[in-house]
Amino acid sequence: MRPIILKQLKLFFLIILNVGLLLPSGATKATANRTSEPLIISSAGDTLKALGLLVERNKVSNSLQAIKYARIALNIARHTDSITNLVDAYKWIGKAYLQNQIDSSVFYYNRALRIADSCHLITQKVHIYYNLASIYNAAYNYKSAVSLLDSSINLAKLVKDPEGISNAYIAIGNIKFNIHDFVNARLMYEAALEIARKGMLYKQMGVAMGNLARKPFELDTQKSLAKQREALGYLNKVKGVELEMAYIYINMGFWSAIPDTALYYYKSALKLALNANLSKVVFGAYNDMAYSYLDKKDVKTAESCLNQAIPLALQMKDNEWLASLYDTYADVCVQKGDFKNAFEFQRKAKKAKDLDYIQKATDQIRLLAALSDLKSKELIIQNEEMELLVQRNKLQRTELWLVIALLLMVGSVFTILILQQRNNVKLQKAQISSAKRIIEMEEGEKGRIARELHDLTGQLVLGISGSIENIEFLDPAVKDHINARIKELGTSIRHISHRMNSAMIEHFTFSEMITGLCEDMQKLSRMKISLDMTEEFPNMPNELVLHFYRITQELLTNAGKHARESQVKIKIFAKNDKLFLVYSDNGSGFTVGGNSKPSMGILNIYERAKLVGGQAHLTSAPGEGTTWEIFFQLDKKI
Repeated sequence: MRPIILKQLKLFFLIILNVGLLLPSGATKATANRTSEPLIISSAGDTLKALGLLVERNKVSNSLQAIKYARIALNIARHTDSITNLVDAYKWIGKAYLQNQIDSSVFYYNRALRIADSCHLITQKVHIYYNLASIYNAAYNYKSAVSLLDSSINLAKLVKDPEGISNAYIAIGNIKFNIHDFVNARLMYEAALEIARKGMLYKQMGVAMGNLARKPFELDTQKSLAKQREALGYLNKVKGVELEMAYIYINMGFWSAIPDTALYYYKSALKLALNANLSKVVFGAYNDMAYSYLDKKDVKTAESCLNQAIPLALQMKDNEWLASLYDTYADVCVQKGDFKNAFEFQRKAKKAKDLDYIQKATDQIRLLAALSDLKSKELIIQNEEMELLVQRNKLQRTELWLVIALLLMVGSVFTILILQQRNNVKLQKAQISSAKRIIEMEEGEKGRIARELHDLTGQLVLGISGSIENIEFLDPAVKDHINARIKELGTSIRHISHRMNSAMIEHFTFSEMITGLCEDMQKLSRMKISLDMTEEFPNMPNELVLHFYRITQELLTNAGKHARESQVKIKIFAKNDKLFLVYSDNGSGFTVGGNSKPSMGILNIYERAKLVGGQAHLTSAPGEGTTWEIFFQLDKKI
């Protein structure tokens, strides 16, 4: 009995010693005031739960403090006889490192997972898989992230953990949203909301409802604001959700057309962020407030917002937000007519962007290295286990190899037959895959050019405007007219760069994209473009919208090259679950087929139509113009 008593006394004094380090002072005092809950130390289990709660509340706002709490929890857990406590401690230290030292987070989560696996701790594995998924998501390995979240959902269903299920559905929804799979993203958020409502999980209800209030799930402003107010109502019923509430307030401000209303929501987000030490939300709120004050023509207050945010961003070395804040300051300087400083802030913004790209690349390399190292260690362990298994079954090896040889012979016969049947299918898949990769590279290059065009346009317009400011004109109206035309030119080029970027799908409707394209092409050429298009279209996959837009762009580009002064007619309509595009011009035309090879533009149209399950038919002859008939099956899965 004496060793047990001594061990318990040692553990008790260890808890007292470590809890003494947690008494409110400095940063911890602010945290204690915010949580307003005492640290319970009646037992090791209660102490560990309290420390885990402190890690959860400080992981975003004060990661160093969260790491301190997690290390104390690990120190205590190692002196208990509970495997569950040890797994929880590793899980918390992994969560504490997740914000700033993600490679260390991988190490601790892996240790937690191995212990949980060996002891069959299913409840702990629900949360470990969920957090490991966030790491793979940060490495852009979406397939592994979704796989881990699926495993988390299955285990959560097994142990009847509705919170774990709802959290995992929300996380999958976020991944689907990031890759523009909005259909499945909506399904995930709705599933999370349904489960959260059944379990009265107010945090998950608020987060799911807040996501469903975003574009493209909700396009009506009033309905979106109503959903976001409902989400805030749910979140107000729980503690520690300042981050989620702040983002909803910022979204509400973005939706508000009246500057004063938008400012009310941005200030509400700022108040929450300052109280919870959420630096990124603080920068975002100040940045959006500056634009709202610019809308009110209050340049002085807009400048004041940025003067408060920029020093904080410099102190935090947050180059991503510094770039945005400097860019906003350039817009403020333009509003003031201070083009020299506007150009200087544009230069600072570019420098901050470059530093941010370097930092993110470095972090990405560290994370990939950690994940690669984790895989290597797993392979070493698997090899060692395989060697032990071979040794144990040494006496049965001969029989095993005979069976394997027989199975291989039978399998080889069937494999040869199957391969012969699949050769054609594989060839077709390879061709389609190759075409997709080429088009994806093309879209990536267009996006890069669009970004460079956008950045260059801003600098050129500012430079030219600054030069004109230094020139004396006899008639000030001429100077104003020139400045207005330069700004109009810059705006037009930015519109063109936006349409070159595939991300335009998030910001424009299908009708707006096609109409804008035709208007731009008509301005840039001498063609007369007649567009006949119905106002409403059924919901279409993003891939179909993008390919349809690029096909239309290619048709107009070809017309601009070979039928510059002709009449171009485009008719777009939906009928019988099909989307039709009928194009015609009265240009010079050309010979279709024969020995001449079709141009890259024509091949591009055929390939894009094929990739989304459509068909394209070309009719043309010298002196008779050109006609295209293209249609797509709307209910076909892409």
